[in-house]
Amino acid sequence: LRRMPGVDLAILPFISTSNYPVARLGNSQQISAGQRVYVAGWPRSGGASRQRRFINTEGLLTEASSKLPRGYALSYTNLVRIGMSGGPVLDNQGRVIGINGMVRLVGDSDTIVASGISIDTYLTWRSQLKLPTPVKTPQVGVSPTAASAKTGTVFYKLANTLKVGTGSVSSVAIGTVAQGRSVKGLMAASGHSDGTISLWNLSTGKLIRSWRGHGGAVNAVVISPDGQTLVSGGDDRMIKTWNINTGKPLVTLTGHHDTVATLAFSADSKTLVSGSWDNTIKIWQLPKGKLLHTLTGHLGSVNSVEISPDGKTLVSGSQDTTIRLWNLTTGKLVRILKGHSRSVSSVAISLDGKILASGGGDGTIRLWNLNTGKLTKTLTGHTDGVWSVTMTRDGSTLISGSWDKTIKLWDMRSGQLKSTLNGHSGYVVAVALSQDGQTLVSGGWDQQIRIWRKQISN
Repeated sequence: LRRMPGVDLAILPFISTSNYPVARLGNSQQISAGQRVYVAGWPRSGGASRQRRFINTEGLLTEASSKLPRGYALSYTNLVRIGMSGGPVLDNQGRVIGINGMVRLVGDSDTIVASGISIDTYLTWRSQLKLPTPVKTPQVGVSPTAASAKTGTVFYKLANTLKVGTGSVSSVAIGTVAQGRSVKGLMAASGHSDGTISLWNLSTGKLIRSWRGHGGAVNAVVISPDGQTLVSGGDDRMIKTWNINTGKPLVTLTGHHDTVATLAFSADSKTLVSGSWDNTIKIWQLPKGKLLHTLTGHLGSVNSVEISPDGKTLVSGSQDTTIRLWNLTTGKLVRILKGHSRSVSSVAISLDGKILASGGGDGTIRLWNLNTGKLTKTLTGHTDGVWSVTMTRDGSTLISGSWDKTIKLWDMRSGQLKSTLNGHSGYVVAVALSQDGQTLVSGGWDQQIRIWRKQISN
């Protein structure tokens, strides 16, 4: 760690197998008070156990001088929170002009402003600094790809890329949407960081409709198994149900005290489960939205919930690194599973109800016997956290999406990696599979939804 003398700034040199985009630099000498600026970072949400989320706040530059202590030269009205120190300060063209650092009071007033160090200060120091050169540059591991899969191997080929353009994709869901007695076809729903919900025709890739669903990011969307209802949960702490054919709102469910992060339907479409950053799980009866149970016990945000196909067991994965199994009818805790070293981001249950899969921030996928709670396999291969997992209905293949920007297909029986799907340029935070296993949908922070079709290599 190299500290800059007299300035509240330090450099930590590191090497990585990941590829990082290079920021465009602005000129902090040519900015003036009144200009619009942006500050980005990963703030804490509430207590230290809460899940971090990337945010970008907007404000106005109030000062650009060298009169402030410890190297601070920029002051701005942007809302900043704990955890955003060290994040970039950007001009209105997205160029880095500073490094965010602290908040302070203006003179003797009660006015609070945020302050940062100009990028020119850093660049001048960096040009004079000698950093150690790595003895050996790490090599990026090469995983099997669809193109190199063995004969007879199942993989997925990219069929379409949907460019969203309305904020990063937070969640995706696939459903066969029904209208009366007729089936309209295979559709995907997506939730976005700007509060919008979109519905897509998966056959054509066409947008059916898009609407503003929440006052904050939409973190979870699910389509009822009967194809009639879409449900969404967001940063505004609300859960909303929608008529999937018209997009009209039906019922709003309230009760969570923090971000709604995850949702799951029962097979009969009558029970909905929600998980929140308030560390609780709620069980609701649809269509009216009656609250049946509130489950407590997790010591961190609830990131993922799933209901077993027989409707008896509820599974939850949490920031506290544990997985909890609950009796869906009574709300009683059945078992706690431990094994992940970091947050459990996603859980999925096989169609026969025998296998539970979990993906974690530690980059691993773990397979458990749902009946006994015994860990049966640990799958490794991702180089960053696993954000989403799903399984084919025949139980042969597990599909995972990761912050390493890849999607991986795994053999459930052997635990071996089958293939890796590349293409996303941002974190892959959601994967969903059609019931027949022919269509895979992935969503990422690159503002793209990708549609993949099942293939078998010759």
